[in-house]
Amino acid sequence: MVYLSEFVGSLIFLLGGYSYMCNISLKKTLVGKLNYIELVIAWSLSVGFGLAIAVVMGGPAFLNPGVVFGKLIMGALPIADAALYLLMEFLAAGAAVLLCMIFFHDSFKASPEESKRGIFSAYPVEKNMALNFFQEVLATFVFLFLVFMGITGVSSPVTIGVVGFGAVALLSLSLNSTGFSMNAMRSVFSSIWFAILPIPNKNGEKVDWGYQLIVNFVGSSIGGILAVVATTCIQNSLAG
Repeated sequence: MVYLSEFVGSLIFLLGGYSYMCNISLKKTLVGKLNYIELVIAWSLSVGFGLAIAVVMGGPAFLNPGVVFGKLIMGALPIADAALYLLMEFLAAGAAVLLCMIFFHDSFKASPEESKRGIFSAYPVEKNMALNFFQEVLATFVFLFLVFMGITGVSSPVTIGVVGFGAVALLSLSLNSTGFSMNAMRSVFSSIWFAILPIPNKNGEKVDWGYQLIVNFVGSSIGGILAVVATTCIQNSLAG
Protein backbone atom coordinates (compact mmCIF):
# COMPACT_ATOMS: atom_id res chain seq x y z
CA MET A 1 0.00 0.00 0.00
CA VAL A 2 2.85 2.45 0.70
CA TYR A 3 4.10 2.07 -2.87
CA LEU A 4 0.57 2.46 -4.23
CA SER A 5 0.21 5.62 -2.14
CA GLU A 6 3.31 7.04 -3.83
CA PHE A 7 1.79 6.30 -7.24
CA VAL A 8 -1.63 7.78 -6.42
CA GLY A 9 -0.25 10.87 -4.67
CA SER A 10 2.17 11.53 -7.54
CA LEU A 11 -0.59 11.01 -10.09
CA ILE A 12 -2.92 13.51 -8.39
CA PHE A 13 -0.09 16.02 -8.10
CA LEU A 14 0.89 15.76 -11.77
CA LEU A 15 -2.56 15.32 -13.27
CA GLY A 16 -3.87 18.50 -11.68
CA GLY A 17 -0.91 20.57 -12.86
CA TYR A 18 -0.77 19.11 -16.36
CA SER A 19 -4.52 19.57 -16.82
CA TYR A 20 -4.17 23.27 -16.12
CA MET A 21 -1.22 23.49 -18.51
CA CYS A 22 -3.31 21.80 -21.23
CA ASN A 23 -6.09 24.30 -20.66
CA ILE A 24 -3.85 27.31 -21.12
CA SER A 25 -1.66 25.88 -23.91
CA LEU A 26 -4.17 24.28 -26.26
CA LYS A 27 -7.14 25.42 -28.33
CA LYS A 28 -10.74 24.39 -27.68
CA THR A 29 -10.60 24.98 -23.94
CA LEU A 30 -12.47 27.49 -21.79
CA VAL A 31 -9.33 28.85 -20.11
CA GLY A 32 -7.31 29.86 -23.13
CA LYS A 33 -4.37 31.79 -21.74
CA LEU A 34 -2.02 31.95 -18.78
CA ASN A 35 -3.16 33.69 -15.64
CA TYR A 36 -0.31 33.64 -13.15
CA ILE A 37 -2.52 33.58 -10.08
CA GLU A 38 -4.50 30.67 -11.52
CA LEU A 39 -1.23 28.91 -12.32
CA VAL A 40 -0.01 29.27 -8.74
CA ILE A 41 -3.33 28.06 -7.31
CA ALA A 42 -3.59 25.11 -9.74
CA TRP A 43 -0.12 23.74 -9.00
CA SER A 44 -0.38 24.50 -5.28
CA LEU A 45 -3.68 22.63 -4.98
CA SER A 46 -2.26 19.75 -7.00
CA VAL A 47 0.78 19.39 -4.73
CA GLY A 48 -1.30 19.86 -1.57
CA PHE A 49 -3.89 17.24 -2.50
CA GLY A 50 -1.20 14.85 -3.74
CA LEU A 51 0.64 15.05 -0.43
CA ALA A 52 -2.55 14.71 1.62
CA ILE A 53 -3.88 11.72 -0.32
CA ALA A 54 -0.53 9.91 -0.18
CA VAL A 55 -0.44 10.37 3.60
CA VAL A 56 -4.05 9.22 3.99
CA MET A 57 -3.12 6.05 2.10
CA GLY A 58 -0.32 5.41 4.59
CA GLY A 59 2.67 6.42 2.50
CA PRO A 60 5.64 8.66 3.24
CA ALA A 61 4.55 10.97 0.39
CA PHE A 62 7.96 11.61 -1.13
CA LEU A 63 6.51 12.62 -4.53
CA ASN A 64 9.93 13.82 -5.64
CA PRO A 65 13.03 11.85 -6.76
CA GLY A 66 15.28 14.32 -4.94
CA VAL A 67 13.61 13.41 -1.65
CA VAL A 68 14.03 9.69 -2.38
CA PHE A 69 17.73 10.21 -3.14
CA GLY A 70 18.12 12.27 0.04
CA LYS A 71 16.51 9.60 2.20
CA LEU A 72 18.69 6.98 0.56
CA ILE A 73 21.89 8.93 1.23
CA MET A 74 20.89 9.54 4.86
CA GLY A 75 20.36 5.82 5.37
CA ALA A 76 16.63 6.21 5.98
CA LEU A 77 15.66 4.17 2.91
CA PRO A 78 17.03 0.86 1.58
CA ILE A 79 18.09 0.78 -2.08
CA ALA A 80 15.30 -1.65 -3.02
CA ASP A 81 12.63 0.58 -1.46
CA ALA A 82 14.10 3.68 -3.10
CA ALA A 83 13.97 1.96 -6.49
CA LEU A 84 10.31 1.04 -5.99
CA TYR A 85 9.37 4.60 -4.98
CA LEU A 86 11.15 5.97 -8.06
CA LEU A 87 9.35 3.41 -10.23
CA MET A 88 5.99 4.50 -8.81
CA GLU A 89 6.82 8.13 -9.55
CA PHE A 90 7.89 7.26 -13.08
CA LEU A 91 4.71 5.28 -13.74
CA ALA A 92 2.60 8.06 -12.25
CA ALA A 93 4.19 10.54 -14.65
CA GLY A 94 3.34 8.24 -17.55
CA ALA A 95 -0.24 7.81 -16.38
CA ALA A 96 -0.67 11.58 -15.98
CA VAL A 97 0.64 12.31 -19.49
CA LEU A 98 -1.49 9.52 -20.97
CA LEU A 99 -4.68 10.66 -19.23
CA CYS A 100 -4.13 14.26 -20.37
CA MET A 101 -3.48 13.04 -23.91
CA ILE A 102 -6.81 11.18 -23.90
CA PHE A 103 -8.85 13.78 -22.04
CA PHE A 104 -7.62 16.70 -24.17
CA HIS A 105 -7.39 14.69 -27.41
CA ASP A 106 -9.58 17.07 -29.43
CA SER A 107 -7.71 20.08 -28.05
CA PHE A 108 -4.37 18.56 -29.06
CA LYS A 109 -5.74 17.86 -32.56
CA ALA A 110 -6.97 21.47 -32.84
CA SER A 111 -3.58 22.90 -31.82
CA PRO A 112 -1.05 22.10 -34.57
CA GLU A 113 1.09 25.20 -34.01
CA GLU A 114 1.15 25.32 -30.22
CA SER A 115 4.10 23.96 -28.24
CA LYS A 116 3.32 20.74 -26.37
CA ARG A 117 6.52 19.92 -24.49
CA GLY A 118 6.05 22.79 -22.02
CA ILE A 119 2.77 21.27 -20.85
CA PHE A 120 4.59 18.33 -19.30
CA SER A 121 7.98 19.78 -18.40
CA ALA A 122 9.49 23.01 -17.13
CA TYR A 123 11.70 25.29 -19.20
CA PRO A 124 13.34 28.58 -18.18
CA VAL A 125 12.23 32.10 -18.94
CA GLU A 126 15.70 32.59 -20.43
CA LYS A 127 18.09 29.69 -20.92
CA ASN A 128 21.37 30.12 -19.08
CA MET A 129 22.48 26.66 -17.99
CA ALA A 130 24.82 27.69 -15.18
CA LEU A 131 22.38 30.20 -13.71
CA ASN A 132 19.36 27.92 -14.29
CA PHE A 133 21.17 25.10 -12.50
CA PHE A 134 21.82 27.29 -9.46
CA GLN A 135 18.23 28.57 -9.53
CA GLU A 136 16.86 25.04 -9.65
CA VAL A 137 19.03 23.83 -6.76
CA LEU A 138 18.08 26.85 -4.65
CA ALA A 139 14.36 26.75 -5.47
CA THR A 140 14.10 23.03 -4.78
CA PHE A 141 16.05 23.30 -1.53
CA VAL A 142 13.96 26.19 -0.19
CA PHE A 143 10.66 24.60 -1.23
CA LEU A 144 11.39 21.23 0.35
CA PHE A 145 12.98 22.82 3.43
CA LEU A 146 9.74 24.75 4.00
CA VAL A 147 7.66 21.61 3.56
CA PHE A 148 9.79 19.37 5.80
CA MET A 149 10.10 21.91 8.60
CA GLY A 150 6.43 22.84 8.29
CA ILE A 151 5.25 19.26 8.77
CA THR A 152 7.68 18.31 11.56
CA GLY A 153 5.64 16.57 14.22
CA VAL A 154 2.46 16.85 12.14
CA SER A 155 0.39 13.78 11.29
CA SER A 156 -2.77 15.41 9.94
CA PRO A 157 -3.07 14.95 6.14
CA VAL A 158 -5.01 18.22 5.92
CA THR A 159 -2.23 20.16 7.62
CA ILE A 160 0.39 18.49 5.44
CA GLY A 161 -1.62 19.40 2.35
CA VAL A 162 -1.94 23.01 3.50
CA VAL A 163 1.82 23.23 4.11
CA GLY A 164 2.46 21.85 0.60
CA PHE A 165 0.02 24.36 -0.88
CA GLY A 166 1.64 27.26 0.95
CA ALA A 167 5.19 26.26 0.05
CA VAL A 168 4.41 25.98 -3.66
CA ALA A 169 2.52 29.28 -3.66
CA LEU A 170 5.36 31.09 -1.90
CA LEU A 171 8.09 29.67 -4.12
CA SER A 172 6.20 30.18 -7.38
CA LEU A 173 5.82 33.86 -6.59
CA SER A 174 9.51 34.39 -5.94
CA LEU A 175 11.69 31.70 -7.56
CA ASN A 176 10.05 30.87 -10.89
CA SER A 177 12.99 31.59 -13.21
CA THR A 178 13.56 27.93 -14.10
CA GLY A 179 10.02 27.35 -15.30
CA PHE A 180 8.52 26.07 -12.04
CA SER A 181 9.84 22.52 -11.76
CA MET A 182 11.72 21.73 -8.51
CA ASN A 183 10.96 18.08 -9.20
CA ALA A 184 12.51 15.63 -11.68
CA MET A 185 9.26 13.65 -11.73
CA ARG A 186 7.33 16.72 -12.89
CA SER A 187 9.73 17.40 -15.77
CA VAL A 188 12.22 14.66 -16.58
CA PHE A 189 10.06 11.58 -16.04
CA SER A 190 7.21 13.15 -17.99
CA SER A 191 9.58 14.28 -20.75
CA ILE A 192 10.44 10.62 -21.31
CA TRP A 193 6.74 9.79 -21.65
CA PHE A 194 6.19 12.84 -23.85
CA ALA A 195 8.84 11.49 -26.22
CA ILE A 196 7.32 7.98 -26.20
CA LEU A 197 3.55 8.54 -26.35
CA PRO A 198 1.75 9.41 -29.65
CA ILE A 199 0.53 12.83 -28.56
CA PRO A 200 -1.48 14.44 -31.39
CA ASN A 201 0.26 17.25 -33.26
CA LYS A 202 3.55 16.78 -31.47
CA ASN A 203 4.99 17.58 -34.90
CA GLY A 204 8.48 16.40 -34.14
CA GLU A 205 8.86 18.73 -31.15
CA LYS A 206 11.96 17.61 -29.28
CA VAL A 207 12.74 17.50 -25.60
CA ASP A 208 15.74 19.61 -24.60
CA TRP A 209 17.48 16.68 -22.91
CA GLY A 210 20.52 18.71 -21.92
CA TYR A 211 18.37 21.12 -19.92
CA GLN A 212 16.13 18.41 -18.53
CA LEU A 213 18.97 16.21 -17.33
CA ILE A 214 21.36 18.88 -16.04
CA VAL A 215 18.92 21.37 -14.53
CA ASN A 216 15.68 19.51 -13.86
CA PHE A 217 17.20 16.16 -12.87
CA VAL A 218 20.61 16.87 -11.37
CA GLY A 219 19.76 20.36 -10.12
CA SER A 220 16.46 19.46 -8.47
CA SER A 221 17.93 16.22 -7.07
CA ILE A 222 20.81 18.09 -5.42
CA GLY A 223 18.33 20.59 -3.98
CA GLY A 224 16.21 17.76 -2.64
CA ILE A 225 19.18 15.94 -1.12
CA LEU A 226 20.40 19.11 0.57
CA ALA A 227 16.93 19.76 1.98
CA VAL A 228 16.69 16.24 3.40
CA VAL A 229 20.16 16.47 4.93
CA ALA A 230 19.58 19.94 6.42
CA THR A 231 16.17 19.19 7.92
CA THR A 232 17.30 15.82 9.25
CA CYS A 233 20.26 17.42 11.01
CA ILE A 234 18.06 20.17 12.47
CA GLN A 235 15.38 17.74 13.63
CA ASN A 236 17.96 15.42 15.21
CA SER A 237 19.57 18.37 16.98
CA LEU A 238 16.21 19.54 18.35
CA ALA A 239 15.32 16.01 19.44
CA GLY A 240 18.67 15.61 21.22
